[in-house]
Amino acid sequence: MEGNNESQNNGYNEPQNNGESNGQYTNYQDNTANVPYQVPIENMPPDKANGLQTAGLICGIIAITTSCCYGIFGIILGIAGLICSILGNKDNKSGVGIAGLVCSIIGLVLGVAMLIYMVWILSYVFGSGSAYWELMEQFGY
Repeated sequence: MEGNNESQNNGYNEPQNNGESNGQYTNYQDNTANVPYQVPIENMPPDKANGLQTAGLICGIIAITTSCCYGIFGIILGIAGLICSILGNKDNKSGVGIAGLVCSIIGLVLGVAMLIYMVWILSYVFGSGSAYWELMEQFGY
């Protein structure tokens, strides 16, 4: 009888009945039988910032911080950062590229505002009829 049991068992004391147990189905379900072939989803890496986007962000941050230096450095770096950010965002848009664009615009605006302010102050101080020239004449310059 044991020889007969070995033919019915697969070595794990389970009957080999291909999914049926005394007329009942087991909990095992073959869900792959009638599923058509599906193309595997490509695991695309997240959009990484390219070098132009990073350069645009760095130029934009430096443009903001140097816009107080007569405004010229802020304007130059703001334009450079704006160009780098726009060219970098053509390939792929990421947070670094957008941040570089925003920082460059802010640096450019602050640089222009500071340049206008400096021109106004210098024209007031060194303009004709100002107290500066009268003071210089008193001291003999």
